[in-house]
Amino acid sequence: MPFTDEAINALNAQENAYPLAFFQKFAQDITVYEDDDIWVVDKPAGLLSVDGKSLKVSLLARLERANPAVKLIHRLDMDTSGLLIFAKNAAAQSHISKQFIDRLPQKSYQARVFGAWQRVGAKGEISVPVRYEPTTKPRHIVDYDWSKHALTLYEVLAHEECKGQVVTRVLLKPVTGRSHQLRVHMVHVGHVMIGDPIYAEGDALTIAPRLNLHAQHLRLKHPTLGAWMDWESPCPF
Repeated sequence: MPFTDEAINALNAQENAYPLAFFQKFAQDITVYEDDDIWVVDKPAGLLSVDGKSLKVSLLARLERANPAVKLIHRLDMDTSGLLIFAKNAAAQSHISKQFIDRLPQKSYQARVFGAWQRVGAKGEISVPVRYEPTTKPRHIVDYDWSKHALTLYEVLAHEECKGQVVTRVLLKPVTGRSHQLRVHMVHVGHVMIGDPIYAEGDALTIAPRLNLHAQHLRLKHPTLGAWMDWESPCPF
């Protein structure tokens, strides 16, 4: 549900009232790896990656309070948790941003989707274009006439039970990085992610307290060392 103006103002005021020690502890608690060039963190679900038009409470803003040198590289949806990498200088930001443009980084997500989807161990790909649909903001949709393709690799990990409902745990690897790509691709195959406040309805929405989508693995080249580095974040659901 969207925040009301009153709620946004209250959240902004609360954020502005926090002391520096709050932001320093927040940054420490979510840090996975840090050196002179990069900062890898584990983003909590429910927190914007960057400030919105009205809501000025975000991961980037909080990290900037702890270290003003931090620089954005990529994002996760507000409802998604997991690994994000930030740069600590302009050279590192440029180097890693180019890696993302060239699709060199490898990212893996875990999700739980509604219903029993395929057999355990099944692998495949979903290749259908995804675009923003302004008439149903903030939803995105599959549009076969859209020029920018979207490609997701998947593996079915397990069939599970959640509050009496069958759900499927899947590993998702986005090859492209379209907004809402993983969420829309799961809708496209008929198995919406549980707890998704944008796309799920009924039991698929209510059986989980949050969107069950987590960025669990990130691999890329260090901007100065040149070595491939890997980070993992345990799936919280």
